Amino acid sequence: MRILIVFLAALLAWAPHLGARERAKELRLLAAELPPYTFQIPPVSVGETPGVKQGFVYELVLEMAKRVGHDGIIEFMPWQEAQRVAQTQPNIGILALTRSPEREDRYRWLAKLYTDDLVVVGGAGVDVSSLDKVKDRPIGVLSNSGAEALLEERGFTRIRPHHEEWMNARLIKQRRLDAWLAPRLMIIYGMHEVGGNLEALNFGEIVRKSEIYLAGSKDLPDAEAERWQKALEEIKADGTYQRIADQYNRLKIEPIPDDKRRRFSQPVWEN
Repeated sequence: MRILIVFLAALLAWAPHLGARERAKELRLLAAELPPYTFQIPPVSVGETPGVKQGFVYELVLEMAKRVGHDGIIEFMPWQEAQRVAQTQPNIGILALTRSPEREDRYRWLAKLYTDDLVVVGGAGVDVSSLDKVKDRPIGVLSNSGAEALLEERGFTRIRPHHEEWMNARLIKQRRLDAWLAPRLMIIYGMHEVGGNLEALNFGEIVRKSEIYLAGSKDLPDAEAERWQKALEEIKADGTYQRIADQYNRLKIEPIPDDKRRRFSQPVWEN
């Protein structure tokens, strides 16, 4: 009996370490403020403590996580930092990342979650029938995005990168930007978020498809990719994917007045 008690005590002492070891094997999932794909209400730019995590892609990945036995914890951090971590540390997952030629070799592409349009929009009177029409005009993009890389590759010299898309929406509303290159859904959300008028924008050339992925660090094995891809197929087959899509199609976006924002530059995050 005494031996049994000693054994049980040792087992209990090691249990937390065993649990930590198992958790360490899980994919560490990272996200950023990329509404309507992944976001928090209220966002970190409004309050000291960010609010409820949500978003179309966020909800999809949560459902997929259940199917693969993942704990469903998704950390939010600045987009540039999330990409840096995913490119330099092992066992990382990142959402929602656009797959583009500039990024192709930097990540393991686990599952394609949605296809949007990368579209150029212009303010009143700005011709955006093709992207080249605004090559010599100030054009907003999300920092460290595929859109920014594309403009740099094409030799644009008046690129105005910002850390979140609502900043581009605010500037184009104020006519301080002539054009804006971003995924269509992000433009629509951003304009609503700043109380802008979508009808005042010219929607121009679809520059390319914007394929939104759950991606990961390059070290991830085939088996990990297969698990997440299978989970995506399951949520599409049982109607969960469409239910989440319908939920976000009905989403009411509440504008956030400028005076409610605590800062207009890079958010400061604490994890």
